[in-house]
Amino acid sequence: MDYSDTAIILPVKNEPYAKKVLSEIIRSLPHSKIIIAYSGKVDDLKQFCRKKPNIVFLKQKGKGKGNACIDAFKLINTKFLGLIDADGTYEVKDLKRAINSLRKGGDMVIGQRIANDNEAMPLYIKFGNWVITEVANLIYGMHLKDSQTGLRAIRTAALKTLNLYEQGFGIESEINIKMHKKGYSIKEIHISYHKRKGGRSNQFKLLDGLKLLAIDFKFILNDK
Repeated sequence: MDYSDTAIILPVKNEPYAKKVLSEIIRSLPHSKIIIAYSGKVDDLKQFCRKKPNIVFLKQKGKGKGNACIDAFKLINTKFLGLIDADGTYEVKDLKRAINSLRKGGDMVIGQRIANDNEAMPLYIKFGNWVITEVANLIYGMHLKDSQTGLRAIRTAALKTLNLYEQGFGIESEINIKMHKKGYSIKEIHISYHKRKGGRSNQFKLLDGLKLLAIDFKFILNDK
């Protein structure tokens, strides 16, 4: 299948596994446009991507995953877009399933994570994700199971109507809430989830979890 109507955003912050993820994207999603929104050193990745005109490197202006994604969103002119982390926690085949599901209809498809081993997602992370998700569901009337997943496919026309500004990992919550408040459809599919491969984990700690929980309340009266 030709994926020239799809852009893939790959946020990269010194992840040593990024080349493997990128290779899988190139193989599984042929002709897709790939935007590598990076901070840190990516010389090895740039060398690997020589003579690949469908891959764009975008140096992140500010800090945080949200800033990287928002900068990348501005470059997208395809019908669909996909998001996946570069640390090997997600499988590209699941991103492909999400994109193919979106092609059949709907506005956003997100991955509901099922850990493949006990160490992939520590219990405190699972509990934090559950609390953040359930609080958002209660406030906004959503029915999500995994609001903080980093794997998702979105119809670009819908995304362009959102005024996004969360700079860090809160970008996932902001997208979910604003998509729902505008009446767009959100579908979840089961996906695999693995322990981070290489480098130090960026999984959030208690303070990060509290910040994400606070974001659940941020958009009650604010649609902008």
